[in-house]
Amino acid sequence: MPILDFNKPKKVMSTDTWKSISADGAPPGVYVPNMSTDDMEKWKAKHIKGNDPRIEIRKTMGSQVLIVVRISTGDDVSDVKMSCNGPIYMTFEQSQELGMAIQEAKEILLQNK
Repeated sequence: MPILDFNKPKKVMSTDTWKSISADGAPPGVYVPNMSTDDMEKWKAKHIKGNDPRIEIRKTMGSQVLIVVRISTGDDVSDVKMSCNGPIYMTFEQSQELGMAIQEAKEILLQNK
């Protein structure tokens, strides 16, 4: 059963309102997701194709987490990059889902290679 949700989330605020959220010179939006709480709890994914194919996964687990999955090339050895804006709080179930989400993204990338 797929864990990744590739449906584009519906915005909960206008782009102008989102851009008005600011903090001490940080970029517009300041890591504030513009999606519903239901969408933030899903493993939201976006498949980016072209010269740098990858799948970007976003999920809120105490912090907003970004996981970028790529297939290594000869000059780049990173397959998975994770970043967040603070501490991550996961249930045991979410920690298992993390591995499943990365594996699913890897399989999709390999199928589209």
